[in-house]
Amino acid sequence: MSTQTIILFAGWGAICNVWLGLIIAQRRARRDGLLLEVAEEGPLPSPPHDRPSVCVVIAARNESAGLVDCVRHVLEQDYPNLSVRVIDDRSEDDTYEVAKQIAQTDCRVNVQRVETLPAGWMGKSHALWQGTRSADAEWFLFIDVDCTLKANAIACAVEEACDRGADFLTLWPQQAAGGFWEHATIPLCGGIIALWFGSPRVNDPNSAIAFANGQFILFRRTAYDHIGGHKAVRSAIIEDVPLAEHAKKSGLTCWVASGRELVSVRMYSNYDAIVRGWSRIYVGALRSSTKIALSVVWLVLGSLLPYVVAIGLATSLYSAWTTGSKIDIDMLYFAGLCVSHLVVMMVASYRFWGMGGCRRLDLLWYPLSVCVVMRILIQSWWWLTISRRIPWRDTHYAIDGRGRIVG
Repeated sequence: MSTQTIILFAGWGAICNVWLGLIIAQRRARRDGLLLEVAEEGPLPSPPHDRPSVCVVIAARNESAGLVDCVRHVLEQDYPNLSVRVIDDRSEDDTYEVAKQIAQTDCRVNVQRVETLPAGWMGKSHALWQGTRSADAEWFLFIDVDCTLKANAIACAVEEACDRGADFLTLWPQQAAGGFWEHATIPLCGGIIALWFGSPRVNDPNSAIAFANGQFILFRRTAYDHIGGHKAVRSAIIEDVPLAEHAKKSGLTCWVASGRELVSVRMYSNYDAIVRGWSRIYVGALRSSTKIALSVVWLVLGSLLPYVVAIGLATSLYSAWTTGSKIDIDMLYFAGLCVSHLVVMMVASYRFWGMGGCRRLDLLWYPLSVCVVMRILIQSWWWLTISRRIPWRDTHYAIDGRGRIVG
């Protein structure tokens, strides 16, 4: 066996070991209680009068279509001492009117309208910040309009935060995908985020790694005010990960867990929206051209490689069989590595799809999923590195190399 072949085997084996490491990390996540599993019957044991007050803050911009269902699920929570603040962020549709109608039917709902956006602010961060200013609650829960909460979601999240002694708790949701492209691509899109932020160190107070999912962030009021809240990350193109980093650096206790049994999200409903939305997410979450480029390299070597090699091996083996040629021993070694790679990759992916409540049947389209996610990553790299501009909701934002708006 040549030195070059040995090096190739060693490199390929290292890639397989990464997948094995991901499988081990998935098992540890369940062992360490990072998957919140809710009993089907009965509320949490703590008496209702002992539970702290929670204000759910929802920023909405042109979200009239989904606002009613979102707020309805919040108001149906099995939780006392609950209030809701809907912040209409300069909507051009009837979001404000819909929100006012909801407020007229339930006194727990308060509606505000933001008319102007100050310079240097992203709209969502500004709306959420405004929503907290006059709210009277011990905890803030920030959710998006596309979130659907289970009836005991807030009770479970508060209980978990109190048990962990956390000031800041965020949950990975279940992906409530609808169409083909959602099923085929969004789980892998989330997988890239998990590669960078799924380490157990994210919950280690001594580690600089921090993560938050802006679709569900539970924040202790005193801690939120202490670090300056969303005002501290007002220029970030997406607010969640920078907010978590700021909270952790400020000495707050942060906790990340899976909330697939508590909250589900349908982020985007068509291919174009998926590409635009996730490109923006990668710019704002990774905030590094190098990280984005490494993500593309990983998809090529970690995901596409065994499929490409399998086609080449199948062609070579068929040719050798039909011609009666001797099969090279190195080819058999490559075949073994290829099969091993596919097995560990599919086991890790099968488990990850399940952890997110995603449809595992869609792993059949995995190579297609990889190609689409690579296309998304390349676009995000272009926005961050070359154009330094990012389009979102009919506005083009000038950004710097760390994904912060400028000008």
